[in-house]
Parts: sequence; C-alpha cells; structure tokens
Amino acid sequence: MSAKSAAPTGPSVHVPEDMSETTTTPTGPSEHVPEDMSDSAAPDAPPTADTPAGIVPAAAPPLPPPPPSLPPHLMRLRPAVDVPVITLGLVTAIGIDLAARDMRWPGCSACDRSHINALDRRVLGNQNLAAAHASDALLYGAIAIPVLADLADTLVTGRRAPGSYRHAAAGWARDVVVLFEVLTVNVGLNNLVKLAVRRPRPYSYEPESELGDVNAEEARLSFYSGHTSTAFAMMSAWATIFTLRHPRARAAVPLWLGAMGLAAATAVLRVEAGKHFWTDVLFGSLAGTAIGTLIPLLHRNDRARRFSAGMNPTPRGALVSLTGRF
Repeated sequence: MSAKSAAPTGPSVHVPEDMSETTTTPTGPSEHVPEDMSDSAAPDAPPTADTPAGIVPAAAPPLPPPPPSLPPHLMRLRPAVDVPVITLGLVTAIGIDLAARDMRWPGCSACDRSHINALDRRVLGNQNLAAAHASDALLYGAIAIPVLADLADTLVTGRRAPGSYRHAAAGWARDVVVLFEVLTVNVGLNNLVKLAVRRPRPYSYEPESELGDVNAEEARLSFYSGHTSTAFAMMSAWATIFTLRHPRARAAVPLWLGAMGLAAATAVLRVEAGKHFWTDVLFGSLAGTAIGTLIPLLHRNDRARRFSAGMNPTPRGALVSLTGRF
C-alpha cells in the first residue's frame, strides 16, 4: 500500500521571501553595550575599607601660595668706607669751627669795594636780621624733613608683606645713614673751603653790624654759603632716594620742585640778610646738589647691574660703549 501525502486541512499561509529565514531570539533578556563602553575602565585607586568600591577619593586641596618676598633694601652700606668718610667729615667740620672761634682780624670796613663784581656789589648794605633767622629755620627744616619724610615713605611702601614694618624700619635706618653722610661730607667740605678762601662777608664791609662781630673770624668765611649748600644737599638727597624707590612715580617731579624751592628760598634769604654774596649761594647750590645726588647714587644697592661697558669691533677700529640707567 502506497503512502500518500496529507494535504493541509486549513487555509494556506503565504510567507514573504524576505521573511523566509527565521531569526533566533535569545532566551533571556539582552543588554545593549555601547562601543565606547566595551572596555572596562580601571579605577583610579583601589577601594579601601573606608572607601566604597567604585568611588574615587577626592584630591587633596591645593597648598596656599607662599607669602610675598620682601624687596631688597634700597641703600647698600659699606662700613669700611662709610665710617671713615663720616668720621673725616665730622672731624673737619667740628675742628674748623672750634679753631675759628678764637681767630680775630681787623675787619673789612676799609677794604676796596671796587674789586667786587657788579652782581655781588648790590648785596653790600643788606642787613636784615629777620631774614637771617628765617634762613636758619629753613636750614633746620631742610635737615629734619628728609629724615621724617623718608620714614613715612618706607612705612607706606612696605606695609603689605608680613614683617614688612620691621623690614621698612631697617631700610629707613640705612637711608638715615646715607643722609647723615651727605650732611657730614657737605659741612666738612664747606668749612674747609671757607677757611682756605677766607672771603669777607657782606656785612663785614660796615664798621659794625647787628648780624655779628665784624672782627670775628666768622665775618670772613663767606665763600661758599654753608646754609645754601646744606639745604640743597639734604633736599636733593631726599629727592634722589625717593626717585630711586619710585622710579615711575608721578609725585617725583613735584617733590623735586618743592625740595629745590625750599633750598632756593634759603639761598635768597641768606643774600637778603647780608650774610652772603650771590656767587656764594650760587656755588653753594651747585656743590650741595652734587653731593646730595652723588652719595645716594653711590650707595644704590643694584647699581652694579645697571651699568655695563663694552667694546665692539668696527670696520675702522672699535667702538667703546658705556650704558646705564638711574
């Protein structure tokens, strides 16, 4: 008996061609893994007993910035040089003053006035005691103002960093030594020149004067003016120190003008009082300004780094150059 194929009893189902292959579905739930997460990342630090697994410990907080360093002192002192210079200035100034107290001379009432130049001849006859006292007051001010003003400047400039007030006090002490050296060098040199020249003062051309004894040695110590040179020396020294500490300060120009104005007023009062001739105060202003400017510059702490010299060859020889800045 032959076998026969059984025909389906129900309706036939048409299967599309693109669905002819069956897909195999997973038996369990599936998870989609992104491509960039396929490799497992290693933890930054292994978990500890106090740190749960999978949690990275926080980084340590950054250390606070160190305190700002204090700037170097403006003035550099050399005791091997400064002490002898100050001592020599003091000995010269005091010694000449003591020696001149006992000296006498006949006065200059009979001196020939025609040998005096036309500018100085106008001063003869000036006798103003009030102007003399005013010039003394300005002289004391010219000595005290730089010391006090420099103290205020150093304290204001160095108040920001820790320990700055102590540092500022040390810098001010250095400045005072430099100012004192300016004073002693100026007075010592001035007294030495006065004793060597022995020029009669304007009031000594009178038989007697309320400004002083016309027969005393002081009456012929006119050249050059000590009040003028001291005022210019101290005020220019203070202005120079301020300018070195604040090279870009807008107050430098007004400060120089005020300082030189006070010194110039001292010079004019000395002439008005009849204590000095115009040439005495003019030369005194130049000498004082030179001393007051040069000594602080020589004590400047970084002057060695601001000056350089060199020699460069040229087709016709060599070029020597010296550069620097203040």
